[in-house]
Amino acid sequence: MKLTIVCLLALLAFTMADQKTDHWAVIVAGSNGFWNYRHQADVCHAYHIMKDNGIPEDQIILLSYDDVASSSQNPFPGQLFNKPDGEDVYAGCNIDYKGKDVTPENFMNILKGKGDGKVLKSDSNSKVFINFADHGAPGLIAFPTKQLYAKDFHETLLYMHENKMYGEMTVYIEACESGSMFEGILEDDLNIYATTAANPHESSWGYYCGSDAVVQGKNIGSCLGDLYSIAWMEDSDAKDLCDETLSSQFDIVKERTTKSEVMKFGTFDFMDEFVGNFQGTCSAKNPIASFFKGIKKEPTYEEFHAIDSRDIKMHYLHDKYVRTYADEDAAALMAEVKNRQSIEERFSRLRASTGINAEGPVTITDWDCYKTVVSQYEDKCGLDEYDLKYFGHFVRLCEEDFDLATIDGLFAEMC
Repeated sequence: MKLTIVCLLALLAFTMADQKTDHWAVIVAGSNGFWNYRHQADVCHAYHIMKDNGIPEDQIILLSYDDVASSSQNPFPGQLFNKPDGEDVYAGCNIDYKGKDVTPENFMNILKGKGDGKVLKSDSNSKVFINFADHGAPGLIAFPTKQLYAKDFHETLLYMHENKMYGEMTVYIEACESGSMFEGILEDDLNIYATTAANPHESSWGYYCGSDAVVQGKNIGSCLGDLYSIAWMEDSDAKDLCDETLSSQFDIVKERTTKSEVMKFGTFDFMDEFVGNFQGTCSAKNPIASFFKGIKKEPTYEEFHAIDSRDIKMHYLHDKYVRTYADEDAAALMAEVKNRQSIEERFSRLRASTGINAEGPVTITDWDCYKTVVSQYEDKCGLDEYDLKYFGHFVRLCEEDFDLATIDGLFAEMC
């Protein structure tokens, strides 16, 4: 028996060594702040999945602001946890781009293979996996100080296709309204399969929140993960990735993600390939898969506390105050309440001034206008995570052909 296992492990090592140059992963946490703990925990967990399944460290590129593990609010300094009483996912999580280097520009240059830092060096035979976790709004995903628009991301993917930087690619995005990054945008003939935490018009959800966010008897004080991200990563942890297909994982994640509509876009022709082709180094069925299949049990999942991503900061500040009753925590909570009220009133005035309809889905056709309006708003009013909830208003202003100077004037009056 021991000899059999040794032989099988030797075969696996040979197989992985032979295939490793064809597998790449780019993983991004786009947020900062302790209330966004979950994003940085998500991506470190994802990093370990890639590494543990055979992708070499020099072919995994990780972007994370990296302010949470070292935060004074972290009850476990230098550690991050992605589930209650789980393992420390920060240990061995090697971050390549931190702080001010976590930008849309760097992300796109990494994908294009440009720059002096660690970048993709993939080719037409490569399998590329991209994972992003943060906030979103119609047609964009957020970075700490800037936004990445769907149009620009799409142009980056087209560049990669034209320059033969992948054979097949999968993209997993965790963000509110993340479906808007691909709906009506991503073609079905680029050999890119994308899946998102939410449809184009709804929030994604944090998970393992509130009283569930407990590790070793201590409440972390912030959601440990995101529902969609937890769903796919815990599935990847539990399964033999060289024996589970992309299609199967999508179905499992869609069923477990009960608070939002998990979507898929792009090319579906290779969804019968193994998940490990992208989250590891399975280019063909792993010869050890059947041998060890009986060792891993089919996971069972309990229901845990989930919170709309738009409301997590408020819950975080409220829970912090309830734990401490400190004057400074009361002040921080009241400041956030007033901030949200101010933002809601601001957009209420915008609706009243313009007559735009705030209900129903939005479709972006004038990207230049949309980008300009977002920039105008940020210049006049600043930009808070909670503002993203109302970015559909900006889309409507552009689609109804409001003059940019008029919009800028409205923002000046509002703020």
